[in-house]
Amino acid sequence: MPHAFAREYDVEVPHAHHFLERLDRVSREQTEFALSLYRDHEAVGYILDHAKVAEGAPRIALSIADPTEGPFVVVTREGRFVTCLGAGMHHELPVVPRAQIDALMSKVRDKRARREIAERELRPDEDRESLFQRILTRGSRLTREDFIAVSAFEPLLGLGPFVCGLDVGVDASKLRVSMVPAAARVTVKGSSKAALERLDRMEWAVAHLMMLAGAADRKTLDQFLTNTKSVLVSPTVGCSAQLGSTFFLRSAWVAARFGKVVIPSYKAALAGGMDWIVMFDAALGLGAIGLRHASAMGEVRRILSSYDPSTNHETVHAAARSVCARMVLDLLDHVEDRAAPVTEVGQKFCVAYGKHLPEGHPLRFDTPADVPLDLARTAALAFDGDMHDQNFHGFVLSALPIAARAPAEEFYFPREVVRAWFGQWSPEESLHRLQRFARGIRKPAVAKAASTPGRNEPCSCGSGKKYKRCHGT
Repeated sequence: MPHAFAREYDVEVPHAHHFLERLDRVSREQTEFALSLYRDHEAVGYILDHAKVAEGAPRIALSIADPTEGPFVVVTREGRFVTCLGAGMHHELPVVPRAQIDALMSKVRDKRARREIAERELRPDEDRESLFQRILTRGSRLTREDFIAVSAFEPLLGLGPFVCGLDVGVDASKLRVSMVPAAARVTVKGSSKAALERLDRMEWAVAHLMMLAGAADRKTLDQFLTNTKSVLVSPTVGCSAQLGSTFFLRSAWVAARFGKVVIPSYKAALAGGMDWIVMFDAALGLGAIGLRHASAMGEVRRILSSYDPSTNHETVHAAARSVCARMVLDLLDHVEDRAAPVTEVGQKFCVAYGKHLPEGHPLRFDTPADVPLDLARTAALAFDGDMHDQNFHGFVLSALPIAARAPAEEFYFPREVVRAWFGQWSPEESLHRLQRFARGIRKPAVAKAASTPGRNEPCSCGSGKKYKRCHGT
């Protein structure tokens, strides 16, 4: 059975004799490119579906060189090849520029590569639905190969991951609330072990589904936004609500993928939020949008700058909003200073993760300098730091530029790394996360946020170092 992506753009194209006869109007190199389009009905369908051209135009000119002078390949809206226009030949058709064609072709190649991975990932006893189930059942052990394989089905999934993520997030919150009162005395056995495993799978499924939703194409992302217009919080706060550093960073990544059109939602969430999670998620989302889209940086800065820390705030919520906004704004002012420390922290994580491996193992590193930079970045992005520990607020801020611009799969370790470093899940992991929520209820993280020192001031931990060289990293 052909893949959904192939079926969606599989257009029956007759032999376009007129088009083929007119190829003598272009150079040999241009002829080869035109023929590559002619032979690839799937790619042409994708280009026509995603290119920004006037709706309703019966014919479209695909530029194979200069977007104004041509030459052009003329196709119908359905993808049938009509003719080839040489350079300078007059026409009044809407044009898809060559640069846009190349960008869309790159996406087609990426989708095909993901399909190949998906086919290799399927075991003989599995179907595609079973592959998707990995998102819901593998928790923190979901591998890069798993995520790429599932993302190959993105055209078929549509709004599914986003809607499912919202539902699972609600269920995770309800289960967690019911378990928090007993968190301090939970023992890992019997029914409590099963409940902890269920909670773990739910919490991580929220993150995976959010990432899968963010990996969708522009049309689907716009559908997400249409369905969340009336929501008073940001579209990603459900992921941040899982309260690990990687969850906040994944939310920020999705915000960056949404782009400029979602700025009003994050602006409103920051202005109206009554909880530090909502505020910090919104501020990070705005920062991520500015970092990924240079054209949005000015607007993001204006929003964040409107929160003046010198103002006498009437409520703790107003003070918290100001702190969150100014923390992100400070990051945007010092982006270049933050990247290297985050990578160094990721390298240290990798050394710690692999220290139990035998000497000579390729994933055991004696020093941080031995760790490849790409692996260090994933270690930083995937680390589940307790966001009730304010040290991790600075860590998340420093990692934000990397997260905002990263490909989705960089949040996931390759399979051989997961197997070597982490092994099987243990219920103690989920118990530890549950207990962090219990601590947060007793002592909200926002309580000390206003006392965060300036970057060049002494760190509040008493080390004698400047904040930017200590916990500020």
